[in-house]
Amino acid sequence: MKRKIKKRINKGVYYKSAMVKKDGKIIWRAVEMPRGLVLKESFFEEDVKQVVKFQNKNKTFGKFGFPTCFDRRSDEEISNSKK
Repeated sequence: MKRKIKKRINKGVYYKSAMVKKDGKIIWRAVEMPRGLVLKESFFEEDVKQVVKFQNKNKTFGKFGFPTCFDRRSDEEISNSKK
């Protein structure tokens, strides 16, 4: 009888790029998941992809993720996301 091997689901911190519309302009963001912390905003996708690739490879703050003081979102946007 064979044993079933369960796949491990990594629920740790990871980074992704996201395109958002802000004040009528399209902006690319480097977002830390699962908290939704925004590390960088740029008009160019390449700038954000570079940050995302580096952070996913090196995990500079480990399993804890970035401190919230680095969040680039406005206070209004942060309060709306918590609802």
